[in-house]
This record gives sequence, C-alpha cells and structure tokens, in this order.
Amino acid sequence: MKLAPLLDPLLGFLLRRRSRRRRAEGVLLVSSRGPAEMVFLSAVLARFMRLGRLDESVTLLCRADAAGMAFLFPRLLKLRRIDFERLDETGYRWKAFSDLHAQHYRLIVSLDYIRIHDRDEALIVAADPAETAGMMPPRLRRNFERRRDESEKVFDTLFESGPIRQDKIVRWSKFAGAVLGKHQPLELALLPDSLLPPAEQMSDTVVLFPFSGVRQRMLPAESWRRLAEAIPPHWRILVAGHRSDFDRHPAIMTQLNRSNVEIETGGFDRLASILMGARMAVGVDTAGLHLAVLLGTPTLCLASAAFVGAGVPYDERIVPDNVQFIYSPMPCQGCMDRCKFPLIDGMYPCVADIDIESAIAAIGDNVTRGAF
Repeated sequence: MKLAPLLDPLLGFLLRRRSRRRRAEGVLLVSSRGPAEMVFLSAVLARFMRLGRLDESVTLLCRADAAGMAFLFPRLLKLRRIDFERLDETGYRWKAFSDLHAQHYRLIVSLDYIRIHDRDEALIVAADPAETAGMMPPRLRRNFERRRDESEKVFDTLFESGPIRQDKIVRWSKFAGAVLGKHQPLELALLPDSLLPPAEQMSDTVVLFPFSGVRQRMLPAESWRRLAEAIPPHWRILVAGHRSDFDRHPAIMTQLNRSNVEIETGGFDRLASILMGARMAVGVDTAGLHLAVLLGTPTLCLASAAFVGAGVPYDERIVPDNVQFIYSPMPCQGCMDRCKFPLIDGMYPCVADIDIESAIAAIGDNVTRGAF
C-alpha cells in the first residue's frame, strides 16, 4: 500500500479539529470515470439534480478530462475537478480532503459502480457529509465480502443495483430512483433539446471514429477504406480522434488517402456541433460515437461482443432509433473485455468477425434514404 492512504487516520483527526460551517448544505455527486462514461451519465444527470433541495446547489466532482463533457450537463450543475491519481501524493491528498471537508455537504452520492476504497471512497469519508449513498460493489467472488464491508463503512445507503452485466443508463436510472425515493420510468438515451449544441453548417458529411483506447476493439485500416468507398466521393469525410491516435495508427489515414477525407482533432464541444450537422457517424465503441447517439445523429456502431448485455448494444428499453449496432454474436459474449481466446491480427475474435458487408449496406441505406 502507498504511504498517503496510511496517513488517513491522522488526516481525519486533524480535519475534525477544524471549524466549518455548522449547517450541512448542498449535494455532491462523485464520479472517477472518464469522458466516455460522462456521455452516458449526461443522459441521467437531470434525475440526480432533483436531489438538491430548494436553493441548494448540486455539484459533480470529476476528473479534468471528464469535465470536457460539461457542455452536455444540466446548466445549473456545478463542477469540481480532481486528479484521482494524485491522491497518492500526501500534499495533494491533504488539500483535497481539506477542501471537501470545509464544504460540509448535506449529501454525497457516488455514481461509480466500481470504486477504489483509498481514493474516491476515502474522499467521501474525509468530506464527512451528513448523509452518503452509493451502489453495492459488484459481486466478484474473489473480494466481494471485503469490498462490501469497506463500502458499508462509507455509505449510509447502499443500493443493490443488479447484475454486473447491465446497461449503465439503466443502472443509474434505478439508483436515482432509489436515492430519490421515487421510481421513474426509463427514458431513451437522447439529450433533451435544451442541452443540444448548435449544429455546424456543413455540406453532406460523415464522421468516422476508427480509434479506440482498447486496441483489440479496432478494425483493420483496410476495413475503413472499404467503408469510405461506400460514401459518395462528393461527400465530406471527417476522421475524428486525438492527435496521438493518428500518430499511433498511421495506417488508418494511409488507407483513407482520398481528396474528400479530413482529420478532426478538436475537443468534444466542437465535435458535438459537427455531429449535429453531420449526415451520419460510423465507428467503434468509443466516447465520440456514443456522443453522436445521444445527440440524435444517425449512428452506426461496429462493436465487439464484449459488452453484450452490459451496455453495447444499448438496453432495448432505452435505445433510440437513430443507432444501429453491428456485432458478431458469440457464445462468450458479455466477457467485458476479459477475452480468453487468442487475438486475430491484433483483434478480439468477435471484432475480427464483424460483417463489413452489413456495415457497407447500412451506410448505403443512409446515403439513399437519410436514415437506417
């Protein structure tokens, strides 16, 4: 164990000797996940906003990169940024603990299904709010009892949110209903009109998302050439990703060496406006692609079978009709990226088996009819 967490009893003692406002007030939502998770979370944040009482603020504590999705969040939601990795540094840990403790929140809710006890849970303990709520950790045989016991020491309310393999939006919706004490029906994974960014005015444009943080989910460069060929040559093709993606995978742009192809490396807020003005988005399971879905853009997702039943494809109760998922059903589907089979050309077998002809046909349908 690192040194910083070992000092928590001493830090807690010092915090208890500090003065803070007497009345607990405000709601803090905590998420330690990245931008992709924030896209899904944006679909249900309005429900958690209802936890705030009259004239009471609601704040989301999140990573700096996740805060890049703030343009999707309810307008009244406040943000606090934190570097969870740096909580292993004693000085940064003390400052983070002190700042949260001084706020004296009435309620802190962890939005993470999977947590790290000496990071995000330790922050909540240090904040010492009047009330806490979280989800029961996943029932992994190896350490469930220990994690349950640790969580019970942190949270006044522990909600049993269901099986590990479950759509994120469905899980959060049930959790929101539990902490609000009021069940609410599930809604489609679409952002309300009030949160939609302005559309960038463009000619016919298709946005491609070939890159993934998980290399094994990426299709070969040759597949993207074939998909691009299904798009009319007078249409514009934008290949979206971080600059480092293009450096790591140069073969993609080598295969997409066409006069109508451009690179797009802007931030998520700019990407959202582009997607609002695009005819279609095509890509692998990644944050930008799911952003396209929630914005209402016609979207084609070429997915592994790793998260079947766990969010990709979306649960049938929340999936909007602007998205189509193409994946190869497998007996081992739902492995959640714990593939036990040899890779095929660097891909999971279920990715290598994706039917590109079906994807080409779906693009053709969009081109001719404007919808799936």
